[in-house]
Amino acid sequence: MHPIVKWATAVLAVLSGLVLLAVAYVYGASTMMIARRWPMPPQTFHVARGASPAEGRHLAAVLGCTDCHGPNLEGQLLDFVPNSSLYAPNLVFLAKSLSNSDLERAIRHAQKPDGSSIVVMPSNQYANLNDAEVSSLIAYIRSLHGTAPMTPDPSYGLFARAGLILGMFSTEKSARETYKFEEPLDLGPTLAAGRHMAMVACGECHRSDLTGVKEGDFQTPDLMVAAAYDRADFLHFMKTGSAAGGRELGLMSQTARHRFSHFTDSEANAVYDYLAARGQKLAGK
Repeated sequence: MHPIVKWATAVLAVLSGLVLLAVAYVYGASTMMIARRWPMPPQTFHVARGASPAEGRHLAAVLGCTDCHGPNLEGQLLDFVPNSSLYAPNLVFLAKSLSNSDLERAIRHAQKPDGSSIVVMPSNQYANLNDAEVSSLIAYIRSLHGTAPMTPDPSYGLFARAGLILGMFSTEKSARETYKFEEPLDLGPTLAAGRHMAMVACGECHRSDLTGVKEGDFQTPDLMVAAAYDRADFLHFMKTGSAAGGRELGLMSQTARHRFSHFTDSEANAVYDYLAARGQKLAGK
């Protein structure tokens, strides 16, 4: 064998070995991150007497539960995680073996019964749901009687695992530990309902304090921009996803159509009242 060919073959073998070691490290370290057990919240959750499945169904639509888990909460494949097979689980099937406390911990604490973290779910947003809202969601889940089987276990590809290692994203519980929760501006009891709804419905994209997100390519505005809308335009946008002048606002328009179109008139008006007052307050008006 020619010396140059021999040298090139040796280099290629070394590089291949290094690649295999790197891949093995990524798979091993990411598996440990995904499987990590976190301390369990001590409280036992009791569903409120008279909890309304109808209200739970309404909340599931407004909060986006049906976006990921499907219209009947029987689970579906999530297509936004490259090179992975990741399903939002069948909640109807899963609830048969889970206690109310298990479900509450999943919703508000992003934890499975074994203490490990849920990987994809906006628990930073759902952590702010009150007991009555969580009770209604659980009552709705338990009212469903679908026959679909449990969705497959997740399969995480190299890209997703490398993203975990590099800090591009994290498990939900890990994110909860580092997330700096801040409440939106408190403008008194008359605007409290709109403030709460804005926090739990809009906080996923605009942060809990509604000041917006500026992280790489993902950027959302401070919701003080809502003060620039008059009431009719705001309500129309919430129902149709079409902004003033027929404008499309990308993800926001899609979210309005899929989720906020389910707001009751009372909820939409309460959110507008709060966001408009907040915007005016922050602008010094």
